[in-house]
Amino acid sequence: MKNIIIIVLLLVIRAACGQQVLIDRGVQVDGLWCFPLYQDTTTYMYLSSSARLSVNESNTPQFSFMRYVATKASTGGGTSAITDATGGGILNFLVQYETPEKLVTNAQKVLRERFKNEAIKVRGPIVFSKGRWTLISSVLTKDTTKTEKKILSTGEAPVLEGSRIALTFDLKPADANLLMENFKMSTPDVSLVFELGFSGLSENYDAEIEIDWSEVRDSKAFEAGASVYFISADLKLGFDKLIKNGAVKLKSNGSNAQMEGLIQVVYDKLLNLMFSPVRPETVPEGQQGSMLQAITGMFGPGGILGSRSLTGFGANVGFQLKEMHSEGKSKLNFKGRTEKNLNHFIVFNIGDLYQQYGSDSKLFATRNIDDDAFRQREVYVGVDGELEKEFAKMINSVSIVLNKDHQNGQNTLQNFILNRESFKALKNTAPLIYGFKADTNRVEWLNYNYKTIWQFQGGGTLETDWNKSAAAMINLYTPFQHRSIILDGNLKSLGDKGIRAVSIQIDYSFFGQRKQMRQTIRPTDNLTGKQFEVTLPNNTEEVDYTITWFDKNGQQKTLKGKDKFGLIFIDEIPE
Repeated sequence: MKNIIIIVLLLVIRAACGQQVLIDRGVQVDGLWCFPLYQDTTTYMYLSSSARLSVNESNTPQFSFMRYVATKASTGGGTSAITDATGGGILNFLVQYETPEKLVTNAQKVLRERFKNEAIKVRGPIVFSKGRWTLISSVLTKDTTKTEKKILSTGEAPVLEGSRIALTFDLKPADANLLMENFKMSTPDVSLVFELGFSGLSENYDAEIEIDWSEVRDSKAFEAGASVYFISADLKLGFDKLIKNGAVKLKSNGSNAQMEGLIQVVYDKLLNLMFSPVRPETVPEGQQGSMLQAITGMFGPGGILGSRSLTGFGANVGFQLKEMHSEGKSKLNFKGRTEKNLNHFIVFNIGDLYQQYGSDSKLFATRNIDDDAFRQREVYVGVDGELEKEFAKMINSVSIVLNKDHQNGQNTLQNFILNRESFKALKNTAPLIYGFKADTNRVEWLNYNYKTIWQFQGGGTLETDWNKSAAAMINLYTPFQHRSIILDGNLKSLGDKGIRAVSIQIDYSFFGQRKQMRQTIRPTDNLTGKQFEVTLPNNTEEVDYTITWFDKNGQQKTLKGKDKFGLIFIDEIPE
């Protein structure tokens, strides 16, 4: 029987708030989620509650919708004196999430009354560890004959409250006219869903799960059907089936009140062992349809947002099943508090903007574009939470290079270096800007090329290929992933076979460098906490490993292999 003893220690305390929150003790007060701190339960941190259009210095929404018209010469042969002009529309807006001070003050008052403790205070907000946004609409689609809601775009969202996301869309004439009429309604059909990840400490758990890998494969709990990708709703149903069928057995010594929180921790561990997350924008275009359609359904009636605002599974990403070659059974023990990850959702709708600003030509305009020489294009840079933290650990800097070929043959080259200091400037500024140089084709004017150059601490460089984009924001996310590789095995049986020590070496490539790590295990050791923490490029799953057994007679046996599941058994000595 394979045994994995996992005792999860307290993780590094967040710099933003100084301490971890008790995630299982969250309280929702008039729509605001509040969580007590682990080391001071009278102090609560809160989750950002809402999103709105960003405003400028004059308190005007940072929004513009311009329908543009260009005259077109007649081809002749017609009988009408009135013909159609060419044109379209350009929609641009900036969104940020926040929490009204009134909600925070009210939450503190209610918590003091509920727990009869005047020492309670609410401060915050919680700094999110990661974020994604998803734009959903049935108006901004390419096919105006269909009205079902669709995911139009998705990407990385900022993790700091008050940060801004810039979105730009170019529309055909019919789409632009339809959107203008839609804006005149009280609730226009343009919505943005933020999915924001955060973590905290769970209650004290004392539980064990046993995984029978042959039963997992035979259960057919995850049959892809027409798609090779799964969404979070599929994962929950599949994991429920594994437990119901006995492929995964859970034993807990805790109270029934702790069971729901414990189940989520167990599912998180199964997710890491069996699946790899997949960003929709990285999926081949021919396979995106079914995944995006399934994700869209999660945001509709009866979906994830209709049932609750916190969930352990992400909704804006898909998951791909790993190839499972593990044999036998594995046991995972959970003792004490463990870090637990949840996701928080905020839904934004543009709202009745037209009712307030419909007559303001700076926000809503219809223009002839014969002369737009004084316009400029601002391109923002978005950074996810994981990348922000890596500046202190793995990354020296990231250079973002923008190249714009104008229609008059001239070229604009912009460069922005992102590091720990310049990161703060991204909150309210657009670091990359290019102007108008005879770019009469307004849609083509939005297109530019960009690439990124990553400099890692200790050496190593990654330079991406040129990417074409028309978006108002370049989203950066970590080009690598942190993984734990657990060492498992029956140490007593190794001692009985005369083994004195086992040496395990890990080798892997990291952007031009070869990384190497080694551990030595003895039969008298405890495997608790014996694992490797590695950092792999996003397109790399496997690491090379070499296991060498030393017996009491000075003889050696060596086994080389590859691991992609985060689990290496050290008690299987080759013949």
